[in-house]
Amino acid sequence: MARLKNMAGRAEEASLLLQRARPQRGAARAHSHSPGQRFLFVLALLTFGLASVYTSLALLTRVTPQLFPGQNFTLGGALPNLARIGITAPGANSQVNQRINLLIIGVDKRPQYRELDAYLTDTIMVATLDPVAKTVNMLSIPRDTYITIHHPDGSKYNRRINESYGVGVKTGGSFESGARQLEYDLQQNFGIEIDSWVLLDFKGVEKLINAVGGVDVDIPYELSVGEWFYSDDDINGTWLVFPSGMQHLDGYHAVAFGRHREYDNDFQRVKRQQLVVQAAVQKLLARGLLNNPFDLWDAYSSTVKTDMSKAKMAGLAPLVMQTQGRMKTFSLADPVDGVPTLTSYTDDAGAAVQLYDPENVQYILSQVFSKAAYADSHVEIQNGYGDGGDARAAALGRYLAYSRGLPAVEIGPDSPQPAPHTTIILYGEERRDMAEDIAKWMGIPASDIRVEPRVSVTLPDVIIVVGRDFKMPGG
Repeated sequence: MARLKNMAGRAEEASLLLQRARPQRGAARAHSHSPGQRFLFVLALLTFGLASVYTSLALLTRVTPQLFPGQNFTLGGALPNLARIGITAPGANSQVNQRINLLIIGVDKRPQYRELDAYLTDTIMVATLDPVAKTVNMLSIPRDTYITIHHPDGSKYNRRINESYGVGVKTGGSFESGARQLEYDLQQNFGIEIDSWVLLDFKGVEKLINAVGGVDVDIPYELSVGEWFYSDDDINGTWLVFPSGMQHLDGYHAVAFGRHREYDNDFQRVKRQQLVVQAAVQKLLARGLLNNPFDLWDAYSSTVKTDMSKAKMAGLAPLVMQTQGRMKTFSLADPVDGVPTLTSYTDDAGAAVQLYDPENVQYILSQVFSKAAYADSHVEIQNGYGDGGDARAAALGRYLAYSRGLPAVEIGPDSPQPAPHTTIILYGEERRDMAEDIAKWMGIPASDIRVEPRVSVTLPDVIIVVGRDFKMPGG
C-alpha cells in the first residue's frame, strides 16, 4: 500500500475488539425456485461473496495465548470513535456510484451444537464493491480485535469483536439479531456502514468450492497439516500433506490448506488464503459460475443465511460480472510502513486481545473504502510557508493520506518563492475531481485551482503549496 512518505509522528495505541466463533453446517437440499432466481442469487451472492467468505472463515482463526502472549499496556479509557475519519460514506442505503458493503460472518457451529449455540464469530470480513471502478476490496477484521460493544440494553463495554454477534443472538434470539448487532458495532467503532450480511460455516465453504469443481492452487512450499480436526465427528484427526506446485483442491482440502496455522505464522496463512481466493475467483468467472447454477444454489441456500433481497441480487449481478475478478485484500492485522497495527494485550479478565493503532486503522480504512477518482493518483506538498512550514506540510500530508484516503502523498522540495497564499496546482484535467475535493477540504474555492499543462510524465497530478495563510483542515 502506498503511504505518506518522510513524515514523522504516530497516534497513541488504542484498542478495538474481536473474538472467535464457530461457523455452522447444514446439508444441501432441493429448493423450489425459478432458474432465473437461482441464477441471480448465484451471480450476485456467489461471485461477490464466495472468495470473501472463504477468506473470512479461514482468516485469523484459532488464536491462542501462546501465539500472542500478554503484555503490560494500559487501556486509554473510552475508545476513539472512528465514524468521523473522513472516509466517503462506505455504504448504507447505497445509491448509484456509492460503494456496496457486504458483511461476511463465519460461525463455527459443530455437529453437536444446537442451531443457535454458535455465539462466537470465527471471522469477520467486509467485502466492498466500487460500482465506478468495478473492483472489490475485502477487509478482514481479526476476531480478537478489541472494540466497544454497544449492548441493546444501553450499556457499553470493551470486548473482542467476535463476541458482538453472540450478544445479538442472546438478546434477540435469532441469527438476524446477531448480524444486526455486529453491523451496529462495526458502524460505531469503525464508521463502516453495511448494506447486506451473509452468514455461513466451514461446511458451507467446502460445499461451495466443491460445487464449482474445486480450485487449482499453486502452492509455494510443502505444507504438513497434522491432526486436522475438521470432521463430522470433530474428533478423528486427519494428517494432510500439500506438496508444492500446482495442486487441485476440493472443498475439504481447500479449507484445511487455508485454515491451518500450527507450524507457521498467521501471515503465511493469510497468503495461503489469498491463493485460494484468487483461484476461486478465476474458476467462478471462467466457467464454474454459469455451468452449475443449480448446484451452487443448493449449496448456498442450505448453508448460507442472508438478508439480501431478490431486488438487491438483481442489481448486484451486472456489477459483479463487471469486476472481472479485480479484487484486493486488506486486514487490520496488516502493518503500515513496518509499524504493527495490532498489538497483543491481556485484559483484566485474562483474555488475550489485540489492541490497535488508531492511525494505522484509519489509514487502512481509507484505502479499503477509497474513492475511485483517487486511484493511482500522486499528490506533492511543498513548503511555501517558510520557517515552520515543514511541520505544516507534514501534518497536511498525514491528513490527506490517513483521513482522506489519497493513495500517494509526498513531501516535495520547498517552493522556490515564499507563498502568501496556499495554492493548489492541477496538472491536466484528469484529476479535476480530486483537486476539487482537496480544495473543499482545505476551504479553498474550486475556482482558485490553478491548472497547468502536464509537460512531463514525472509531474504529480496535484501540487499543494502551503502558504502563509495555511489553516489545517478541521482545525
